[in-house]
Amino acid sequence: MRILTDTPDRLVIEHRPLLLALALVALTLLLLYAAMASYAEGDTGKALFVLAVTLLLMGPSFWFAVERVQVIFDRRARTYTLRKRRLAGDQFETHPLDTVTRAMVQTHKGNHEDPDCHRVALVLGADRLENRHGLTHSYRSGQQARQVVGRINAWLDSARSTA
Repeated sequence: MRILTDTPDRLVIEHRPLLLALALVALTLLLLYAAMASYAEGDTGKALFVLAVTLLLMGPSFWFAVERVQVIFDRRARTYTLRKRRLAGDQFETHPLDTVTRAMVQTHKGNHEDPDCHRVALVLGADRLENRHGLTHSYRSGQQARQVVGRINAWLDSARSTA
């Protein structure tokens, strides 16, 4: 996630998985090329198999994995808005800003060879497990989630102190 707008009245954060989308397009094109090459060589069975695998794997990948998320914290409207856009459709939620207790980092532990992955989550209401809502489905490695959480919490604290 990255911060698009950071003013005293408005904080806008966005997750746009452009590299994932490009990688899926490249892999789809590669598999389609393999299917066409097999068909051109006269191996229709192999071509149909590769085409079926492409449709069965890449279709759901685009449908569920490529998701654009935008979170808007608005001090003047006293709301936070969560917009999710993907091929399956758009979701739009607006909640009162005072229901956001804090932002936190959710971590998915990797094994001894893989790094831990993180995502940004909001705590809505009391700090209990069922009130923790991840902003994205995916987890990413690196420190970006911690930085975004720090900025959200600082912005929320400043909004509370001026209210």
